[in-house]
Amino acid sequence: MKPAVDARKSMISGALWTVSMRWGMKLLGLVSTIILARLILPQEYAVVAMAMLVVGLIESFLDFGTDTAVLRKDYIDDDYVNSAWSLKVLQGAFVAVLLVIGAYFAGIYFGDERVPPVLWILAGCVFLASTGNIGMTLARRNLNFSLDFKLQVTSKVIAAILTISAAFFLRDYRALVLGVVSGYVGGWILSYLMHPYRPRWCVKAFADIWGVTRWLMLSSIAGFMLQKADELVAARIGTSHEFGLYNVGADIGQMPTGEIGPAILKSLLPVLSSIQNESERLKSGVLKVLAIVNAVTLPAGFGLAAVALPFTLAVLGESWREAAPIVALFGIAGAARVMVKPLSTILVLKGFTRCQSRIVWIEFVVFALSAVVLVPQFHLLGLIVARIAGTLTSALLIIYEAHRRCYVPVQSSLNMLWRPLCSAITMYFAIKWMQQFISTSMFGLVAEVVAGAFVYGLLMLISWLLSGKPVGVEFEFVRFVGRRRSQS
Repeated sequence: MKPAVDARKSMISGALWTVSMRWGMKLLGLVSTIILARLILPQEYAVVAMAMLVVGLIESFLDFGTDTAVLRKDYIDDDYVNSAWSLKVLQGAFVAVLLVIGAYFAGIYFGDERVPPVLWILAGCVFLASTGNIGMTLARRNLNFSLDFKLQVTSKVIAAILTISAAFFLRDYRALVLGVVSGYVGGWILSYLMHPYRPRWCVKAFADIWGVTRWLMLSSIAGFMLQKADELVAARIGTSHEFGLYNVGADIGQMPTGEIGPAILKSLLPVLSSIQNESERLKSGVLKVLAIVNAVTLPAGFGLAAVALPFTLAVLGESWREAAPIVALFGIAGAARVMVKPLSTILVLKGFTRCQSRIVWIEFVVFALSAVVLVPQFHLLGLIVARIAGTLTSALLIIYEAHRRCYVPVQSSLNMLWRPLCSAITMYFAIKWMQQFISTSMFGLVAEVVAGAFVYGLLMLISWLLSGKPVGVEFEFVRFVGRRRSQS
C-alpha cells in the first residue's frame, strides 16, 4: 500500500529533491558543454545526436509505461512489481534488436557512415538499462526522492568526467559516445547498490499492466514525435553543421524549463495518487501546482529567449553564434511545453489515458501541418515555430478535457496562467529594450538577468495583490514567512 502522507509536504519535498537532482545534473552538463563546445565541433555533436534520435524513436514505439503503472496503482504486490520489471526487460531486448537491424538504414537516412557503429554500441546500453533495478521506481512510489537524486547525479558525474577526459585526447564524437556508455553502465550498477529490492522474472500481471499502459504507449509514440520529429527533419534537410547547431541550441534553450517543470511534476503523480479519492483536495492540489510551475517556468523560458545571444556566446563561444535564434525560440517552446502538464497528470491519474493519447496525436498533426507551411519560408526555425503552434493547441485541449472529465474549472485553470504569462511577456520586452544600451558582454548578461527578474517579480506581486491574493508562489511564500516569524 502507499504510505499515509501529508500531500503538500510530500509534494514540496519531492519537488525540492527532483529540482536539485535535475539542476545538479544540468549544472554538470552545462559545465561539460562549456568545455566540450570548445573541443568538439558542431558536426561531431551531430553524429551522436543522430544516433540518440534513432534510439528514442524506437524506444517510444515500445514504451510499455511500466513505471507509470507501478506509481499510479494504489496497491501492488511482488508479482506486479516483478511483472513490470520483466516487461521492461522485454522492451529493452526488442529495442536492442531493432537498433542493430536498423543501424544500416539510419546511416543511409542521415548520410553519415559513422552513425551505424554508434547505434550498435547503444543497442547494448539500452538492453543493459532495461535490466536495471525497479527498486528505484519503488523508492519514488514511497516518496523517497533522495535516492533518485543520488543515483542520477552520481552517474552524471562519472559520465561528465570520462567525456571531458576523452575529449582532450580524441577531439571528436567518440568522446561523446564514451560519455553516453558510462552513463548507462554507471546508472545500472548504482541502481542495485542503492536499493535492496531484487527483481525476478514474472509474467502474472502482464495483462493488468498492459490494460493500464496500452494507451500510454500510443501517447509515448506521439510524445516522442512531438519532441524529436523536428530534429529528425532537421537532420535530413540541414547540413551536419546546421544540425549540430540545432541540436545543441535545442538542449540549451529548453534547459531552464525542461529541468524545473518536469522536476516539480516528477513528484506529482505519486503524491496525487495518495489522495486520488479526495476529489476537492485533488483538484486544489493540481491547481496549486499549475500556478507554481508556471510562475517559475514562464519567466525562465521568456527570460532565456530575451538574453539568447549573450547567453549563447558565454556558454558555447563565438563559433556557436548562429545557435542564438534557435536557443531563443526553444526557450519559449520549452515554457509552453510544461504550461499545462499538471492538468495532463490528473487525466493520467484518473485513467483517461486514451483521451491523453488522442490529444498528443492532435498536437502532432498540428505540428506537421504547420511545419509544411513554415519550413519552406524559415528553414529550421520554422520547425520550432511549428512546435509552439502544436503545443498551444494541445494546451487548450488539455484544459478543456480536465474540465470535462475531472471537473477542474476552466476559469480556475486560466486564472493560474494569465498572471505569470503576462508578466513574463512584459519582462521579455523590458529586457529587449534594455539591450539597446548594454553590450553582449558577461556584465551585460548579468545586468539583463537581474533587471528581468526584478521586473517579473514586481509585476507578479502587483498582479497578485490586485487579484485578491490567490493561491500560488506568492501565497506559499507569505505563508512560509509567517510560519517562520511565529516560530521565532
